[in-house]
Amino acid sequence: MENASKALIMAGGILITIIVIGAFILAMREVSDFQNTRHGAELEQQTLEFNNLYESYNHNRIRGNEIISLMNRIVDYNNRKTAEGYKKMQVEFTIPQSIRSRLTFDGTNRLLTKASNTYTEDDIDDIVGLPTSITGDISGGAIRDLEDKYGQAYCNQLSSEISNISDINNLSGRTTAQKNTEFDNRYRFPKSASSYGGISQILEDAKLYYEYVQFKRTYFNCTGTEYDDDTGRIIKMEFECTGIGV
Repeated sequence: MENASKALIMAGGILITIIVIGAFILAMREVSDFQNTRHGAELEQQTLEFNNLYESYNHNRIRGNEIISLMNRIVDYNNRKTAEGYKKMQVEFTIPQSIRSRLTFDGTNRLLTKASNTYTEDDIDDIVGLPTSITGDISGGAIRDLEDKYGQAYCNQLSSEISNISDINNLSGRTTAQKNTEFDNRYRFPKSASSYGGISQILEDAKLYYEYVQFKRTYFNCTGTEYDDDTGRIIKMEFECTGIGV
C-alpha cells in the first residue's frame, strides 16, 4: 500500500513537471510569435514612413528644383544605406531637346549636355555637387562651384541681369579693362570683375547659372515608380519633363 502511494506521488510529480514544461514551451512560443508580429509591424511602419518621403514626388507637375532635391536626397541615401544591405535607389529624368534648348540664353546648353537627354541621380550630383570650400581641391559640381565663387545671391543676380551683362561684354570701342570697369560700376559684387576672370568669363558663368535657374522652373510628370519585391521600399522613380513654367 505504501509503495502504491509512493508510485502515485511520483507519477503526479512527473505529470506536474510535464504540464509546467508544456506551459513554458507554449508561453515561449506565444512570446516569440508576439515578438515576430511586433517586428513585422515595425518593419511595415518603417517601410510606410520611408515610402512616404518619396511618394510626395509621385505625381505630375513636379518642379525642376524638386527633382534636384529628390536626386540629392537619393544620392545621400545611397551613400549611407547601401552599406547596411539596402538596395541602391535610382531616379531618372528625361528632358527633350526641344525643351532643353529653351533653357539657354544663347541656344547652347552648358549644363544639360547629354545627347541621350536622360539623367540619373549620379548626373545631378556631378552638376550641382558641393561647394569647393567643402570639397577642397576637388570640383564640387558646376553650379556649386559658381555659388562658391560668387555667392548664391550674386549668382542669381548674374542670371537675372544676363542681358545687360551681355551688352557690357559687347560694347564696341571699349577695351576689356574698360568693360570690366563698367561692370564694377554697375554691379557691386564682393570682388572686381578682373578677379572673377573678366567680363567675358562672368558672362559665361552667367549663361551657365541662367540655364540652372531655368531648369528649376521646368515641370516634370512622374512616369514610373518601382518597389523592392522583398522589402516593399521604393527603389526607382522616373520622370519626364513637360515644359517650362513661370
